[in-house]
Amino acid sequence: MSEKTTPEINEIKVKKKKKKLLGFPKIIWNQLSILNESAYFKENYGEDHFNLLLIATDDRRAAIVRVKDGTVAVEQVKNKPEFIDPVKRQIKPRLTTDIETFFGFAMGKVHPVKAILTGKLKIRKVKTVLRFTKFLGVAAHETKNRNAVEKKEA
Repeated sequence: MSEKTTPEINEIKVKKKKKKLLGFPKIIWNQLSILNESAYFKENYGEDHFNLLLIATDDRRAAIVRVKDGTVAVEQVKNKPEFIDPVKRQIKPRLTTDIETFFGFAMGKVHPVKAILTGKLKIRKVKTVLRFTKFLGVAAHETKNRNAVEKKEA
């Protein structure tokens, strides 16, 4: 009779399945992921620490952007009251709008005051949201630089 040994509980490594980002959170991650490789971002924004909730009114998912120690992470949460309300209580800075207005705002094509007055854009903790829009500008600049380098090498 062969003796079977069972590994101790401490030795078993449980892999946590990482949820794949979809919809609006994936778009946000695609825009911001380059910041994690940017020396400029780490140098100039490395001391920023905040969480920001981005709610797209026309998507089934909202994005939670976490900024800490010069890195950016994006998580998703279902855009239904039972899921989003607890997050709203924990994360005060937030931006609520549709995807088109969000990117217009981020690129400077939508005037924020007009969008707020017409109800297209809702912002809570304006200072944090404005800081976040600077990150989008840095990400766009880094992407442009990367594309220029890749074009030279080709």
